[in-house]
Amino acid sequence: MTEEEYLRMKKILDTMIEQQASLSEKQTKAEARMDRNDQAIAALLTLAQMHEQEITKTNQQMNARFEQIAATFQDIAKKSAETDERINALVNVMERYISKN
Repeated sequence: MTEEEYLRMKKILDTMIEQQASLSEKQTKAEARMDRNDQAIAALLTLAQMHEQEITKTNQQMNARFEQIAATFQDIAKKSAETDERINALVNVMERYISKN
């Protein structure tokens, strides 16, 4: 092997070593970035679960309140019907009273 061939091979090997070092550094950075992303995703999943629980709780509270409101409206409708019956009875009495006089 001539000196020229040796230098050329050395240059190729040096380039390969530099590229390998660069790739190794990039891989280390990528792994660190992936670890941070994994942690961020885990935090987001936890937050999403908390929101889901809050939404479920709020929906249950709203459903209970709507049931109370529906019961109140039914009570109002019943009382309104009773009032209508009383008014009709009073109107009938007044009509009879007026028609007798």
